[in-house]
Amino acid sequence: MNFYTYKFHTTLHTMIIVFKWEHFLETMFLRKLYLSDQEKMFFLSLSEKRKREFLGIRSALRYIGIKMNIFYNEKRKPFLFYEGRHISLSHSFEKIAIAISSYHIGIDIEKLRKDKKIVKIKKKFIRDDESIFIHPNYEEDYLHIIWGIKESLYKLEGGMFYSFLDHYKVSPFFLQKSSCVSCWIIKNSYSKRFSAFYRKIEKHYLVYIIDK
Repeated sequence: MNFYTYKFHTTLHTMIIVFKWEHFLETMFLRKLYLSDQEKMFFLSLSEKRKREFLGIRSALRYIGIKMNIFYNEKRKPFLFYEGRHISLSHSFEKIAIAISSYHIGIDIEKLRKDKKIVKIKKKFIRDDESIFIHPNYEEDYLHIIWGIKESLYKLEGGMFYSFLDHYKVSPFFLQKSSCVSCWIIKNSYSKRFSAFYRKIEKHYLVYIIDK
């Protein structure tokens, strides 16, 4: 597997990296990763697509010097047994996005697809007060950014709130190649505001949110 690396946010507390892989050799990376017996059993139960994602993420982590295994809680939120460090992961076709931070963090990467699937499912995650600022000429771009923001909020909260309509809200914004957007997690007793950062990378949109 060959990696092309994009670094977008590297500070003392947070690192955001996107990898693009070209080649994939499953057996070689299985040997190099030194997976536990439990991880190997889990790997063998996956579809071919999920196997590629599983190995791609772990190979990317090794590539940047992180040799610890990834664990998941009951909500499938990934974590590392490393004090004071939080991790969030995303993958879409040939790209892998990894966020590691001293703060809670959520990340998402999505590809602009030819089948326009995002348009077909927009009623599942676009609120009425969000639809009014979506420019019809750039609908797919807006939808991918809004989906990425809500997916990042979902990951940030550890999968506590499943409704992208009721529990997550995105404030109006104008489409740019990269920008910051206000967004909200809406709870029964109160709401909390966050700042989401997005960037277009070739045919993908990357979104991440840091809970400082």
